[in-house]
Amino acid sequence: MKKAIAILLALVLCFSLFACVDTSTTDGDETAAAAPADTAASASDGTQTDETAEPALDADQYFNTYLSNEPTTLDISLRSDSYSSTIMINTMEGLVRNGEKDGEYVTTPGVAESWEANEDGTVWTFHLRDSYWSDGEPVTAQQFVYSLQRSAAPETGSPSSFFLQPLKNFTAVNTGEMALDQLGVKALDDNTLEITLEQPTPAFLQMIDGTVYYPQREDYITQYGDKYGTEAEAYICNGPFKVESWTHNSSIILVKNDTYWDADSVNLSRITLSIMPDENTSYNAFQSGELDYVTTESMEWLETFKATDAEYVSSASASLTYAFFNSKDALFQNANIRKAFTLALDREDVNDMVFSGLRVPTYGWVVPAISVGETNYRQAAGDMIQEMIDELAAEGKTPKDLLVEGMEELGLGSDPSTLQVTFSLAGTSEWFRTLGEYLQQVYKEELGVNMEISYSEWGIFYDNVLNGNYQIGFMSWGAYYNDPYDVLSLFVSSYDAIATGWSNAQYDELIAAASGEMDEATRLQEYIDAETILIKDECVACPLATWQSHAFYRSYVHGYSTLGFSNDGFKYMYTSGR
Repeated sequence: MKKAIAILLALVLCFSLFACVDTSTTDGDETAAAAPADTAASASDGTQTDETAEPALDADQYFNTYLSNEPTTLDISLRSDSYSSTIMINTMEGLVRNGEKDGEYVTTPGVAESWEANEDGTVWTFHLRDSYWSDGEPVTAQQFVYSLQRSAAPETGSPSSFFLQPLKNFTAVNTGEMALDQLGVKALDDNTLEITLEQPTPAFLQMIDGTVYYPQREDYITQYGDKYGTEAEAYICNGPFKVESWTHNSSIILVKNDTYWDADSVNLSRITLSIMPDENTSYNAFQSGELDYVTTESMEWLETFKATDAEYVSSASASLTYAFFNSKDALFQNANIRKAFTLALDREDVNDMVFSGLRVPTYGWVVPAISVGETNYRQAAGDMIQEMIDELAAEGKTPKDLLVEGMEELGLGSDPSTLQVTFSLAGTSEWFRTLGEYLQQVYKEELGVNMEISYSEWGIFYDNVLNGNYQIGFMSWGAYYNDPYDVLSLFVSSYDAIATGWSNAQYDELIAAASGEMDEATRLQEYIDAETILIKDECVACPLATWQSHAFYRSYVHGYSTLGFSNDGFKYMYTSGR
């Protein structure tokens, strides 16, 4: 039975939700983007140049790619999925941009051409260059102030507001205890922005490349109201590209934004992002030449694409696939029951059976790509799930024993077959249905539970999660920047970004302390202590696998990035030899 399920999953494997198609990575080397030294090209007279010569750019610069789901909104304050982020990072520009150069991460100036901080790192002053929106209006410091205040305002209900936690008075403003003008952000003049922090924050420069730190136009938001960010005409850009059209559930077309301050570095004139929820549609579109890019987690298609002349790019991602529990649920309020459902899943088997062996089995909440300074976090913290498995085995127990202990603690008897458990999945495709069958089989075999599976489209699924109408869910989360705070802060009581309903005062204190701790060794230990509470003690979520990118680009596509935290997007991409 498992083998049959594995074959079906391999045939129709799609992307986990919340992990967007990685179409937005490009090469961040501004000086070499138009002329990489390792690319051979043909001169205009047809003669072959040497490998160090500049490639001849195609006269018609366009790129055909795709998204695996429709973006929910392009409203910066309301964005909640990475499909929206893909559009935003290519059409917007923040104070800085996190990119890459020579295989290393770099933070380069964006709208801010320079900045400085006071001695203790709590007051940052950003000097804005002359830059413009796509309608020709100037980008001002006040527009950053408006954006940050709007996202912090409790009435906005921004799902990303917790990323503003470092700003002075954020918590009080976000809970309505202080007025918006008390948030630590101020326009000293049109081109000077001052941001004041509650405490020194080591990763602050990396954090401000997140979409929630982008500027916003109050006049557009006032004009369009709830419609803002839902249609091409109800959206305004200040980045490398602008939205020319948005045909819902079909395609989004971006065109070069000639008013962008660094437009000379942008070669692509047009990008077509087809919306393709079915992975076989995207695979066939790439094979037929309709797409210039595809990524796959099907071993069959991986080998098929490798046999072509497409460029294969494989890299570690910062996106974690996981299950998560509703701690307010009558059953999953119990930690032993959460642990039982977590430890019953063999991560190696999940990777082989569900993801065709193409992901990285993961045993902690923080993915292997994240570091604290020069120290890889996962290596320092260890594989917490595996430690739990080993400790349970040393006691002569199984996950089912934990389940029965939890049931008895709740007065539910000792027969797991009497439990009513529903696992919610955010998809109705064949892949999701086959995944559901796999989960039913594993939990029946390992725990004796007769599990029900709920299938629904993403919007319905996520609405149920936010309203607490679920027991176990399944999705992915992609980190924005290279620091454990990015993903561990999701469980802080006042944020609860995963919507588990869980809270722990000690956990909150550790995350708050670590976020402002400048000593790397101390900060690392505080994060490890917090993750220990989250995973080993409380088991609020069930990490499963880290997404491994298996991407293919047409041989004529150049200038793309390969690092997981790069936000250069399509900016430096170009085609030569189409």
